[in-house]
Amino acid sequence: MKKNMLPHLVFSSLYFVLALFTILMLLLSGFVEDFKQMFRLITQPYGVYFIIAIILLLAGILVSLFHFVRVYTSYISKVYSLCIASILLVFVTLLYYQFFIQERVYLDFFSLEDASKFTKEGIFDKQLLIMIADYLFYGLFVLIPCVVYFFNLHFDKSKIIGRIIELMQPNFNVIIGGIFGFSISPFFKNGIIGYIELIFLVLGLLVFIYIVVIRKNLLDSYEHFNLFLLLVVFVTMMITNHSFMDAQSYFEVRKAFYILVLVGWSSGWMMKLKPKTYE
Repeated sequence: MKKNMLPHLVFSSLYFVLALFTILMLLLSGFVEDFKQMFRLITQPYGVYFIIAIILLLAGILVSLFHFVRVYTSYISKVYSLCIASILLVFVTLLYYQFFIQERVYLDFFSLEDASKFTKEGIFDKQLLIMIADYLFYGLFVLIPCVVYFFNLHFDKSKIIGRIIELMQPNFNVIIGGIFGFSISPFFKNGIIGYIELIFLVLGLLVFIYIVVIRKNLLDSYEHFNLFLLLVVFVTMMITNHSFMDAQSYFEVRKAFYILVLVGWSSGWMMKLKPKTYE
């Protein structure tokens, strides 16, 4: 797999910082009594992960605008400018949703009424919109790419659709980031849905590891370390139990990784567009 090194290095660096921070918070809030409330605090409405998501969305908008102008003013096929415009619209829509549509509930730890909400049944039940976001993202950035790599599928580059699909194919780093994000979920507390999602996660992880084993020469040191962090967070989620958390708190973390993956994926294929990329 030919890598575009600048977005590859930037994505790996951002993933490293965010993954390490998340793992540390999960371990502290899961094992250290004095830090039981920490993870809830940083996933509160307009907390740390909200700020991270907003920064990444703004970065995605700026990068998309830059490449849209670059492609539109060059000899690159204008069909790619339509692809970039579509991604730009996604980033703008997500940013608008974050500020003006998404409903958030702020819980006060010092309020007995708010604290009692964490003991109610169904606190980990996902809203329909969250489920759609999780499954759509996992399908597009984990399952489908793993199938493509598993069967070593190729697309007809003589046609514009084939070239677009080949160009936009998520790389190994994107898949790793996607699995990492999906793994931040209370699998053992969400009933049958949680166990089904855990099966999907394990299958995706096993298939990806199998691909890595048979095509190990395609992974560099960054991807190997990113995979190591993925395995660490997977084990962490299996052995830790977090207090003062609900479905929305876990989704705030997943959402930050989803947006990071979306930005890394889109900037990666946009950087590959050169004047020779014509219809």
